[in-house]
Amino acid sequence: MTSRGFTFNQPKLPRINNIDKVSLDEYFYINNKDILIPSFPPKTIQEIIRLVAAGKIDTISILEWLDVIENTTQWKQLNTDEVNDACRAIWTAASLNSLLADIAFFKVGLALDGKKSSIHKDLLSSMHIARKVVINYENKEKLDWLISLQSKDWKALALSCVQSFMTPLQRISVLKLPKANEYYQMLPEMLINAVNDPLDKKLDAWLDRCFYSFKTTQERLIFCEEAIKNYDDYGFELKKIIIEHCMPDVDDSFWYDLNESSKLTLKKKFNISNYYELKNISRLICSVDGVEALQLEEHEARQIHSRTMFWSNYSSRFNRIRCLLPQLTYNFIAKTTKKLSSQIEAFSEEKESNYEVYIFELEKIIVVEFLRGGLNETRFFKNNEWNAKRLFESEGLTVDAIREMSQLDVHDHVSSWQYFCEKLLRTKLKVVPDDNLPYFRGLPPSVNQYNSKTGLIKPDFSYLDERSRKLTPWVERFWQDEFKTAKYGNQSDLQKKSNVYLTKAYTARQLGNEEEYQLYLKKSAEQGNSEAMWRLGRSLLLGRGNSPKSRIDGETWIAKAAGKNHYEAVEAAKKYNITALKDDELSCIAKSDSKRIRKIEDLRKEAMSGNYDSMCIYGTRLSGRLASSDRKAGLHFLKNALGINKTKTIPFLWEVIEKAKKNKRFDTYLEALDILANIKDAEALIERGSFLSKQTSQISRHKGIDSLYQAAQQNNQKAFDQLWDIVTMSKFKNRIDDYELTLKLLIKLNDSAAKLMLSKHVKDAPLT
Repeated sequence: MTSRGFTFNQPKLPRINNIDKVSLDEYFYINNKDILIPSFPPKTIQEIIRLVAAGKIDTISILEWLDVIENTTQWKQLNTDEVNDACRAIWTAASLNSLLADIAFFKVGLALDGKKSSIHKDLLSSMHIARKVVINYENKEKLDWLISLQSKDWKALALSCVQSFMTPLQRISVLKLPKANEYYQMLPEMLINAVNDPLDKKLDAWLDRCFYSFKTTQERLIFCEEAIKNYDDYGFELKKIIIEHCMPDVDDSFWYDLNESSKLTLKKKFNISNYYELKNISRLICSVDGVEALQLEEHEARQIHSRTMFWSNYSSRFNRIRCLLPQLTYNFIAKTTKKLSSQIEAFSEEKESNYEVYIFELEKIIVVEFLRGGLNETRFFKNNEWNAKRLFESEGLTVDAIREMSQLDVHDHVSSWQYFCEKLLRTKLKVVPDDNLPYFRGLPPSVNQYNSKTGLIKPDFSYLDERSRKLTPWVERFWQDEFKTAKYGNQSDLQKKSNVYLTKAYTARQLGNEEEYQLYLKKSAEQGNSEAMWRLGRSLLLGRGNSPKSRIDGETWIAKAAGKNHYEAVEAAKKYNITALKDDELSCIAKSDSKRIRKIEDLRKEAMSGNYDSMCIYGTRLSGRLASSDRKAGLHFLKNALGINKTKTIPFLWEVIEKAKKNKRFDTYLEALDILANIKDAEALIERGSFLSKQTSQISRHKGIDSLYQAAQQNNQKAFDQLWDIVTMSKFKNRIDDYELTLKLLIKLNDSAAKLMLSKHVKDAPLT
């Protein structure tokens, strides 16, 4: 061939896979087969029986053997004894003729697997005769396999694979038996059962080869189910298989097809989040079959998917979950799932408002997602005992009942909701996404970058504008429905008008306008809205840098909300000794507010100037406030007062300690104890030591032990007894460092028993 003056040869493909003309005789010669020409007419079964008995097997051609094992007409002419003789003769010949053996056993394998096979049935029922007359080791292995197959002894087949360290496919191939078979699917389960726990490296590697030899998903799934159930220690290769194929966060995972027992085992072993239970429900609801069965609108399926993706970014934070479903949805999920988790339930009663609801615990809050119907909002509840029992344990829980409960906050799902919901969780509710999360799943690449300090990328103005337009009617509808619930008490016409301002406040907050939020919130509160009063009160009372006057105003607003039976305000008033104010009391309070503020301000000034009594009174009062900065300031006043008069100040500090302990404000509790411990107050040393020595942190426990030691140095028997209690408990819990430290301190206190125990402990300790 020529191109632009260059000459080159036409390329040729190497002739590796040629088809050559070869005669039948030449073919058999290549295979070193000396073919005996069959007689004509062919030998009958009776003739073949006589030739085998005379030891003249080599006079019978392979074609005559094939005719004998397949010719039904001849077998029908035999009586029972002749049938037995024929079977014995054929199996005897097979033991000496490898080609006949290969053909006969292959046909037997087909027949036993239910496939079409021309071998006569009498030969199948005479396998026990074959086992007695066959002397070749390879043929014995084939017979053992076929006899196990005939009796459906799958365990024996699996053991044959284990003993040879072959996969089932390799074993079948080596035995020259049919590879395409039905019984192959029975082996994945038995292979696992044939190997004992724990696995050694050789068996671990063999199981790995077995898994990848299975071609169908069902075979691999069965294999994994059995492995999860049977082994405590998976071994390196098997563990790798389970991680790559059974974890819920991998593509094409078996997770959603595993039974509940296997899922529970994997959850414990790999600390898998309960989030994936909810993800599976969403996956089924949004599937083609789910959308059709539940008659979902396209936007509903899209919304459920986007919410599920949003919460996938918090999967490691999930604790308890509960899923409440309408009966129709529950029946669909149950039909498509092997076994439903006990965390998935149907509503106990059918109501029009009962749509799919996800309830899950994220550290200090409980989240409730209403997936469809009405506002399909997300509500956030404080994770306290009452809310937890109601949401996770109540049998008759309904959507309406949940909406009657007082929440910490509510969030919408209109445009760009993910940005604002993440911000709410991170800044107000103190819930952050999974650690080291560079991108937020479920968002387009242009806005999915995530920073743990600043959150998601703020949406463009066009998206914010769209959100503003859509959010206003959503918020109006939300409060319209919300004020129909009993938790806000009875509302006057003026209070109902105040809802408009509260709506505007909520909208402003969702759009990130904090100044406008506070403005409308105050207007709503002034018009008598109990929710606005509560929110404004909390904001003034707990806001950083707020003045004492603002905090007093905050207490007043909470008192007013409590007077209107606002549930959360009532609870807060009880907890912090705030007196609820009814409407008829407000006019009197308004007159006395300025006097009370002036009185407190005078008290503060006197405390600041060093007046001892004012320091004690004002310090004690501040130490009971909600804001931690106030409590710290209060303890500072009491510490200064302690320097003036120890005897008179100590009771004030103990009052603070008891209140802080009761209200579980352990920062104030420990700080007040530290003040008393620094002056060697024995009771404070014991109280602090008892508390700290029970903590999970070793540093805290050792600090507690040292505190008890300081008290024991003052010959305090109670402290001495507690140190010995720690010795006993630390030995029981195998906390060696605690055990040794406590004994050494007791030795310093001249305790001879401690010296003997430490000496024995050191002697018995293993050498390192």
